[in-house]
Amino acid sequence: MFLCMCQVAKSQNTGILLVHYGTQNDKSRRATLDRLNEEVAHTFHHCKVMEAYAASSVIAMLNKRGIHKSSIAAALDSLHAQGCDTLIVQSTMLLDGMMMDLLQEQVKKVKSFFKRVSVARPLLYSVQDCRRLINLISSHLSSQKLYRTDEAQIVLVGHGSDSPANAMYSQIDYLAKDEGYSNWHVGTIEGYPTLESVQRQLAKNKQKHVVLVPLLYIAGNHQREDIAGVWKQAFVKNGYQVTVVDEGLGEMSEMRKMILDNIKKIIEENE
Repeated sequence: MFLCMCQVAKSQNTGILLVHYGTQNDKSRRATLDRLNEEVAHTFHHCKVMEAYAASSVIAMLNKRGIHKSSIAAALDSLHAQGCDTLIVQSTMLLDGMMMDLLQEQVKKVKSFFKRVSVARPLLYSVQDCRRLINLISSHLSSQKLYRTDEAQIVLVGHGSDSPANAMYSQIDYLAKDEGYSNWHVGTIEGYPTLESVQRQLAKNKQKHVVLVPLLYIAGNHQREDIAGVWKQAFVKNGYQVTVVDEGLGEMSEMRKMILDNIKKIIEENE
């Protein structure tokens, strides 16, 4: 009983900060960010759980609509003010790019306020992360029964980045093929591989059914305007039958479980 009470007391001094890029799309926010926040708060109910948005432009736009979201700095200050001495920061960023740099900078400023600080790596950091993502998406698509495996080409479409982290998309493409997913391809909206490079990959295969999968945590405006818009139209124009997956990675229960498991692992390591 004494041990149990000590563990609860320790958890009550632990703050979990969930950092999202943010979105103005209400439907996507409820299906991804809000849902993850709720599951984390429920699973780790003895901890103090807060969220923060990394994109100041999104915070400002939502504020005009009466929806108030905290910046990373404000959320960190709040957790400190609430008496947290252990801080766990888990983001929904896919890549180790500019947003992760911003997050690390903000945490560094307040690190001395806490006894322990753990900042989780982005969701795609190692080869094992990429392998797990491929298996996760494969399992999810199979459960949806959107296509027959031997009759479709799968195209994962990410956002893309100007940072060196953009190379992760090419790694996922290479790894997928190396793992036996020869009909899987990866492209990006604003980086490399491009739409044109993906089209060249598709042309090497006789299968004319393409399944477009958002490689995005949130399938908001990019999913509607770029993936279901520009990309789909380009493939249809070239004679492909196109199916568009209308959900982001954050809507997949498998992805949320992966994040929950990661937070649990960090808490256990801090005990």
